[in-house]
Amino acid sequence: MYSKNVIQSWIAQGLVTVNGQPVLKAGTGVDPASSRIDLLADPPRYVCRAGLKLEAALDHFSLDPKGWTTLDAGLSTGGFTDCLLQRGARRVVGVDVGYGQVAERVRQHPAVTVMERTNVRHLRRAALPGVIKVLDMVMDVLKPGGHLIVLIKPQFEAGKAQASRPGQFLTPTGCGMLMSDVATGGLVRDPAVHADVIRRVQEACMARGLVPQGHMPSPIKGANAGNTEFLAHFVFQATGAGVEEELEDGEPDEPAKS
Repeated sequence: MYSKNVIQSWIAQGLVTVNGQPVLKAGTGVDPASSRIDLLADPPRYVCRAGLKLEAALDHFSLDPKGWTTLDAGLSTGGFTDCLLQRGARRVVGVDVGYGQVAERVRQHPAVTVMERTNVRHLRRAALPGVIKVLDMVMDVLKPGGHLIVLIKPQFEAGKAQASRPGQFLTPTGCGMLMSDVATGGLVRDPAVHADVIRRVQEACMARGLVPQGHMPSPIKGANAGNTEFLAHFVFQATGAGVEEELEDGEPDEPAKS
């Protein structure tokens, strides 16, 4: 029901006991038929920590997704989707290039459409040549007046593989960033780099008709290196059909093949 990282965190903290004894190693063998397994903590509200990030953004920007038709681009375990469902979203389409990561509670929810093994850049009504940036895809399905909440991860704006050598890397949002800004282990410490990444994301969004409504630091840091992350809110002010109109006609179109 919960993500692998959440369960491993419980075990590492000694919050999981077998027959009254704490188990501190995730690979410990247990016979479920003859063992009593207890969790010495209240289960989290969401299937993974990502739900807490979106929860904070919805509260901070005073957004109520009740009745919304939404797109979770980068579904993963389903933390954002779980939060949207608990806040009353009418429907969520979750897209992820991976497979088998979605928590069963999210996967089985009748309001959720899961699209695995699907690159979100290809989720368009028609096939387009070349590489499609994520923001361009969003603009193709977001309806006028629609809301976009972006989770900005500065460490990923530079790209892990290139972080060890200087140069410039084109990010999924079309923003450039010096790879030398990322320290060993993928940690971005410099507040000036944080500000620059946010500015570039905002500029890329504004160029596509997205109007910034504000941004905030995530209430929890990244899971591994402990990076500071940010959530930004935009509203689309343009004309054209959006994801809600598309979904009224049925399931999303089959993703374009590259």
